[in-house]
Amino acid sequence: MKKYNFSPGPTKINESILEKVEENILEYRDTGVSILEISHRSSDFADILLKTKENLRLLLDVPSNYKILFLQGGATFHNAFIANNINKNYSTSNLITGTWGQKSYEDFCTVRNTKKIILPNKEIEHYLKILQQQESQKIDYMHITSNETIEGIQLREFNHINSDLIIDSSSDIGSYKFDWNNVAYLYAGAQKNLGIPGVTISIVRDDFIEENSNPTYLNLYKLINKDSLLNTPPTFSIYVLKLVTDWMIDLGGVDYFESQSIEFSTQIYSLLNRFSEYVSLPVADYSKSRMNIVFNFKNELHEKLFIEESQNNNIIGIKGHRSVGGIRVSLYNSIDKSTYQYLMEFMETFFLKL
Repeated sequence: MKKYNFSPGPTKINESILEKVEENILEYRDTGVSILEISHRSSDFADILLKTKENLRLLLDVPSNYKILFLQGGATFHNAFIANNINKNYSTSNLITGTWGQKSYEDFCTVRNTKKIILPNKEIEHYLKILQQQESQKIDYMHITSNETIEGIQLREFNHINSDLIIDSSSDIGSYKFDWNNVAYLYAGAQKNLGIPGVTISIVRDDFIEENSNPTYLNLYKLINKDSLLNTPPTFSIYVLKLVTDWMIDLGGVDYFESQSIEFSTQIYSLLNRFSEYVSLPVADYSKSRMNIVFNFKNELHEKLFIEESQNNNIIGIKGHRSVGGIRVSLYNSIDKSTYQYLMEFMETFFLKL
């Protein structure tokens, strides 16, 4: 029975990609081995690694003075990893708009002195303008989370901040275009928009990379010099990342997915606004996420009924995070038009019955 998966992650994978994965699990091309068994030192994997980096450069328009690195440990590992690789002479701050930004700040604090800057949800636009004009001039590096999956808060206009940015882009990478002019380091777990758990994409500007005495897997300089092969990388996750980026390029690249993201999220927010007597939207218009649509029913019984009926209609993954409750609909790149329309029809029918 088909399920309509709107989970916040790991997200669904397009069926055409799963078919290729299935075929190559049995045997990768004519190598005699499964893609699960492939050696990270083999020429076949070297080709996968090279092509994946080329795809990312093309999709994200990555400038030539940035290195691409594939690591393990997810975004959580990167909190300590990045903090340990910033020269102690540089000042840092953490811009906090939600749960994951707060967690990054807490980990940064275990390594270095860092300034905490909180952007209140309802006043993000106002305070962001202040930061762009004044506060950020005093800080060398500012860490931001571009999309908070739990709270449904997204920042897409961050290129005017004067600090060099370190961006956790785990849940919205590849869904819109941006300028790299003030981005020093961008990282993202693949399991939202680019694949499956296991690999974290790191895109690092050359001048951020410095020699240091960190232990091996906390040493950015050593990892970059070994081109993601200092130890055994997550080969299968990188392979799926290659397939997903191939698929994205074939469909039209980030332009295609940004247009889709705008269309889908705009229509869902419009529908929710039509039925505002039943639901509330906790996020200010300026920072409403296109990736994670969050809303709350004013009547708890309606929320319970909504979740029950969605499950009865094979819609899964829409219950809000346990820390905030409510409903969360995740619209990652893999959500195609037919899947999206099925959800819209269900929601329309549900609200009209109330």
